[in-house]
Amino acid sequence: MKKLFFALLLILNSCWLIAQTTEVVFIQLNDVYEIAPLEGGKYGGLARVSTIIKDYKAKNPNTYVILSGDFISPSALGTSEYEGKRINGRQMVDVLNAIGLDFVTFGNHEFDYKYEVLQERIDESKFEWISSNVFNTVSDPRDVKGGMVNIKFGKNDRNSMQIEKLFTIEGRMAFPEYKILKVPTYIKNQHIKLGLFGLCIDANKQPYVHYENYIDAGKRVYNQIKDSIDYLLGSTHLSIDDDKNLASQLPQLRLIMGGHEHVNMMHKVGETIITKADANARTIYVHTLKFDESNKLIDIKSDLVNIDSTVAEEPKVKELVDEWTTRAFKGFIDKGFDPLVMVYDLKNESLDGREETVRYKLCPLGVLIAMAMLDAAKGSDCAVFNSGAIRIDDVLKGEITQYDIIRVLPFGGRILQVEMKGSLLKQIMETGWNNKGNGGFLQFYGIEQTAAGWKTKGGFIDDNKTHKVSMSDYLLSGMEQNFGYLTRDNPSIIKISEPDPSDRNDLRNDMRFAVINYLKKWNR
Repeated sequence: MKKLFFALLLILNSCWLIAQTTEVVFIQLNDVYEIAPLEGGKYGGLARVSTIIKDYKAKNPNTYVILSGDFISPSALGTSEYEGKRINGRQMVDVLNAIGLDFVTFGNHEFDYKYEVLQERIDESKFEWISSNVFNTVSDPRDVKGGMVNIKFGKNDRNSMQIEKLFTIEGRMAFPEYKILKVPTYIKNQHIKLGLFGLCIDANKQPYVHYENYIDAGKRVYNQIKDSIDYLLGSTHLSIDDDKNLASQLPQLRLIMGGHEHVNMMHKVGETIITKADANARTIYVHTLKFDESNKLIDIKSDLVNIDSTVAEEPKVKELVDEWTTRAFKGFIDKGFDPLVMVYDLKNESLDGREETVRYKLCPLGVLIAMAMLDAAKGSDCAVFNSGAIRIDDVLKGEITQYDIIRVLPFGGRILQVEMKGSLLKQIMETGWNNKGNGGFLQFYGIEQTAAGWKTKGGFIDDNKTHKVSMSDYLLSGMEQNFGYLTRDNPSIIKISEPDPSDRNDLRNDMRFAVINYLKKWNR
């Protein structure tokens, strides 16, 4: 009987301890460029994410939703037009406002647009921005050539009652470098204090952006708030190596909710857990932090949740998603696209369009596009284009639609046939090869690098021989990385043939139509 009594007492004590824990939930997204489900509805979709958010917040008011960078761009829908101008990520902010997003930090793609466009999206956002190491070099919102450094980005809020020192520029409330979340426990007037900061990789060096070293910023923020918090958390848009370095340099971090790589992963460095979900909300992470009665963190449970057709779409968000999709698709249809038409089924294959692939090596997706360019511009020896034209930063699988091609090449671009001396062609290829890691790295077809030099189907390139090269019009602008010499007035260019812009049947007028047409041939 005594044994039974003590066993029951032990069970009751265990139940009491369980009852006394406080749970805090963080729902993590990262690298989301699409509002609707992809691959024929098989995965993703922010209306599905909204359903999960709604369920968690209904069960536990101590639930926070975080997006760790990259959402305004590269957005395929954002390249269409609505109300007479480019959408430019407006649909992303509108839908994210609706799903219950709480906090974001910058990703490198937030700086794809000009300063004025980014500021418009910031001003439309209803969620909170946290930025610890990214600063605005623009001293006047009307003058993007300003030189003042270390001003915080902020939101235009002229009616705010905040004290004046919070404003970076007249009428603009600065983004905080950290947020201290005061989470109520079951004990009256007691709170768990969690410090949250945001860090971004310095991969997009726009003239209006200044990056502080991420380690320096992380340590600086921690030293500012360490006496005011119980635990430190991070929302980062860094490479996984940088995240691991951050965890080793700042061991006080207990959880890093990261982005940038686009594939899900979980690592642990010391006591720091590092997680990243799949891009475009194919998956999300749900972190449950458990605290005991003395506010001690006793467990972090991180679950990777698939966002697929088994998750219902929240009706109001779905309606908003459909609205924006219809608006953008109308813009594409006006340009001659049929976004939902399938052009090719990859079946069990995939095409990797992630930046860490296309900007570092010749890859199947890049070769495919170059082959399509060569097919559209008959008679060329080879085709080359800058890898920065590929903006999908994702992996294509299954059925490929015209909209997927728009996602790959959202800015399109014309195909030019350029007759040039072999010396210039060799210079172009060498420049592109040395541009590994940025958009100026070249994807190509019909030309190859050998130990003895560059060669085409006609043999090794002769400096004085004339070659016909199909290339993207942007590459001939001289604006790409280290290609300042490649302009129309280069003395080694003999002739430029370009399509008639009024001829919609000429595939050279838009690389995307060339790729769509080429894939249709494959599909036969």
